[in-house]
Amino acid sequence: MQGFVFIVLITAFLTFMLAGILLTIFKREIAYNERVGRYFDTQVKKRKIDPAKKSNESRLKQKLGIYWNKGTVILNKKVSKTDRKKLDMLLRDAGYPFKSAIDFRLFQMVLSIAASLPFILFILPTADNKMSTWMMAITMAILGFRLPIFYLGKKKTARIKEINKSMPDFFDTVNLLLEAGMGLDLALAEVSKKIKGPLSEEFFQTLEDMKLGKSRREAFYELRKRVPSDTFQSVITSLIQADQLGIGMAKVLGNLTVRVREQRREAAREQAMKAPVKMLFPMVFFIFPSLFIVILGPLVIYFVTKGFGG
Repeated sequence: MQGFVFIVLITAFLTFMLAGILLTIFKREIAYNERVGRYFDTQVKKRKIDPAKKSNESRLKQKLGIYWNKGTVILNKKVSKTDRKKLDMLLRDAGYPFKSAIDFRLFQMVLSIAASLPFILFILPTADNKMSTWMMAITMAILGFRLPIFYLGKKKTARIKEINKSMPDFFDTVNLLLEAGMGLDLALAEVSKKIKGPLSEEFFQTLEDMKLGKSRREAFYELRKRVPSDTFQSVITSLIQADQLGIGMAKVLGNLTVRVREQRREAAREQAMKAPVKMLFPMVFFIFPSLFIVILGPLVIYFVTKGFGG
């Protein structure tokens, strides 16, 4: 049992090491391909795929899609409204990486079963201690069920960082278009087309809501609810108040971009102040022992072999 766990850990370690080495080797090529696809809307040349292999893959995808749809239909009847609302909020904050809450719940269940099934099928029949094997299987099932929620949390954090990072340039460009005589809605649409990212996607959704009959105030309120960023929510609140009071949007956006840049500067200073504290523990536990071994190691060997008298 311990040997099998050791083999699994060694395999995972070697896999991550190989992935890190390959990413390091092909880092420039990957960055180049991403830039080409982002700025020129072109894709890297792909290898030709055999038609028979492509048809087999399409058939497999169709079968998986059929079984997946059946699972969502069955699960749709069992998931309560409160759980669905909670999952919808998590997916909304993460930018909807899954189509719906039912798809996300089904993915959780499939991943939980897939994580625990190898222990039940392969390890349990030959294990001496059945109880420990069942405990490991249950632990893996719980981890497989909770891992997608952790993934949504990471996606939410990365999305908020990207939105905060792109806000100053986005609103600066909108401000320039407003000063040139363009309306707010048209300026938001033009900038959202040019600058890609989650912020542009959110404003596209806001403009679509306005086209469907919502007022600007209601659409901006919905936008503020969708993006869990304090800085962004304060900016949208200022825009709503300026729209209600009839203040010029160009002046408001100019002041807001200055404030956002100041907040980013203060956040960077705060992170710089935290860096020495974060570096303390790695230095104490990893760097200092190595230095002591290199510096004091020969002296200790000398005293051990020849004694203190020389």
